[in-house]
Amino acid sequence: MSAVSAVSAVTPVPHPAPTRSLLVVELLGGFGDLLLALPAVHALAATHPGAEVTVLTFAPGAVLLAHDPAVHRVVATDDHADGAPRRAVAAELARGHDLVVTTTTYDGIADLCRAAGGRAVADLWRGAPPDKRVDRRFLQLLVEAGEVAPAHADQPLRVVLTDAERAAARALPTGDAPVVLVPGSGMPVKTWPRWAELVAALGDRDVLSTEPVPGARPLPPGDLRHLAALLAVVGERGGVVVGGDTGPVRLATAVGTRAVALHGPTAASRYGLDPRRGRALQGLPDCTVRQPSAITEQECWWSARCPLTGAAPACMADLGVEQVLAALAPA
Repeated sequence: MSAVSAVSAVTPVPHPAPTRSLLVVELLGGFGDLLLALPAVHALAATHPGAEVTVLTFAPGAVLLAHDPAVHRVVATDDHADGAPRRAVAAELARGHDLVVTTTTYDGIADLCRAAGGRAVADLWRGAPPDKRVDRRFLQLLVEAGEVAPAHADQPLRVVLTDAERAAARALPTGDAPVVLVPGSGMPVKTWPRWAELVAALGDRDVLSTEPVPGARPLPPGDLRHLAALLAVVGERGGVVVGGDTGPVRLATAVGTRAVALHGPTAASRYGLDPRRGRALQGLPDCTVRQPSAITEQECWWSARCPLTGAAPACMADLGVEQVLAALAPA
């Protein structure tokens, strides 16, 4: 076996020595990307129980890994400048790791990981089918590479909270079965236009929101761990979270709370929630502009100007209040 080796996508590579140190590099951007990779982190840790697991990712999402027994070290960077993520990866690789797994390929980061001197799985986005959820695809490829045992191939998304965090969050005043809205999506192209209508249709339900919406009470502000704990408490009280294809909605499912995600420009078949924890609604399913495997290349992605309407995205407007209400109802 050569000193520098990339693990095959199909044929498991024999491991002549135990995996003592394992690095996962996730530097795609928002904390929602980290959550997509987290089941793979847990599956790798379960498959290599003797390894020290390090995750290199962006702040502020890195705080979500605090208190996670599967993760021994978290290396966080908040520097998105040109070349900075690559330098952060190079510095961590210099410590030496038996196995490196990365979801990040830009700026030659994948090549750095392959050349680091150990085993590497550096092409988890290759051949991504439009009907396979990204988190499951990561796991599938790691199984094929021989780095995740099949028994751990269906890890759920899980963010670990402490008892103290949950207890503090229980001070949140809510009625029974509250609804939490997440109207902000990080990008105008993902914005749903009917939040006020939804609040009105919910009637007497206790409705809270992460951003101002007429008729909804504000959810108390705080860091990501505080938000995660609040969302966990909402779940304990039989509540549900609804929002666009965005990190906080996925985070709700990670702490055991039911959620509904509203997808327009992104394909629910690829970026949808785990059906064990939530629902993913697809607006305008037959859109001819949507590119499931190349979302940033879509004509509408950066401008939020829909080529079908000349204005706001038709895919988000296609999702009606009645459709969302039906998805919010308990199964």
